[in-house]
Amino acid sequence: MLDASLRFRRAAAAAFVALAPLVACAPAVSVPVAAPGAGGPTTLLVRLGADTIGVEQYTRTPTRMEGVLVQRSPFTTIARYNVDIGASQTPVRAEYSLRRGDGTMITGQMQSLSVRFTPDSVTFIGHRSNGDTTRATAASGEVLPYLNGSYGLFELAIARLLAAGRDSATFAIVPLSWGARGTSPLPVKLIGRDSARITWFGYPLYARHDGRGNLLWVDGSLTTVKVRVDRVPAMQIDTLSHEWSARDQATGIAGPASTRDTARATIGNANVWVDYGRPALRGRNVWVNGVLGDTIWRTGANAATQLRTDADISIGGTRVPAGIYSLWTHVTPSGYELIVNKQAGQWGTEYHADRDLVRVPLRASDVTVPVERFTIVLEPRGMLTMGWGTKQLSVPISAR
Repeated sequence: MLDASLRFRRAAAAAFVALAPLVACAPAVSVPVAAPGAGGPTTLLVRLGADTIGVEQYTRTPTRMEGVLVQRSPFTTIARYNVDIGASQTPVRAEYSLRRGDGTMITGQMQSLSVRFTPDSVTFIGHRSNGDTTRATAASGEVLPYLNGSYGLFELAIARLLAAGRDSATFAIVPLSWGARGTSPLPVKLIGRDSARITWFGYPLYARHDGRGNLLWVDGSLTTVKVRVDRVPAMQIDTLSHEWSARDQATGIAGPASTRDTARATIGNANVWVDYGRPALRGRNVWVNGVLGDTIWRTGANAATQLRTDADISIGGTRVPAGIYSLWTHVTPSGYELIVNKQAGQWGTEYHADRDLVRVPLRASDVTVPVERFTIVLEPRGMLTMGWGTKQLSVPISAR
């Protein structure tokens, strides 16, 4: 077993290697770092594959947590938050603001948001240049402030369990967002003296801490977000935010992590359309343990991939009547198969096998030049092809 400090240094070194390409195109600005264990704030680096997509830096005491979160998608933003903590490690109020990476306001964005927590409700106060707006929503249970892209805020849940001597609880997460209309359950279970399992919308997010609730890493490989989070030495996060913002100006914004696209073709008398998300390879071997760890994959990203045809067609020799369907890729012991499911319009984590229309085998082949973004092609001559990385899957498609 590696010594904890050695594991930390190795993780930090790997994380900064991943960070380097993202700032290489920005103006040359020094980002001094401090040695691990030298005190100061906690800094978490968030990676998706080989790409760094965010950095979070914060301090936490028994009465207050204060942090900054810089994210690159769809463009560089810098969020600032603080949470005041009351008795029994219970959040009592929070403040939040969001700006572009260079510090300027985002069009249409309120100046800041204040949140007040009571035993049975949450009050949101939106601050704009022309005045404040207040609204409240019901909330019960052990509330936990949540910010999209923040992993540091999970420390509040772990610290609360440690302080109370409990090993598990289901928290009610409250998004720090004016649009929040309720809470969502977040089960958290401590594992041993230094680990935790956070059930993120049905998927396990694993975390390692130092025994006092201070995060060392978070592994989201078994969730739909697929991120890896590592604690790294402190950095000048405002400088980094400006560098990333300058890169946006110089080379274009990063855009969404997964773009949306449509493949279309006329096959016989059928107009066929496939709408799908296009995740990027990001240095990953995506064909391991299924597809990105899933044995039934959404065949894309985000919302479920949809196929629409205005006339009957045949896929893999099986009739598919005119209509709208979702497409899923199933990894079997003998290969791959395409699932045509009668449900459509849902998010890509919602799959019901009892609504399958048909399952047909997919032919797998290797390609010499890796495909960075997942791509679906409909060939009018009769083939539906999906390519990603060094693998291509295909199935015949024809008119009936």
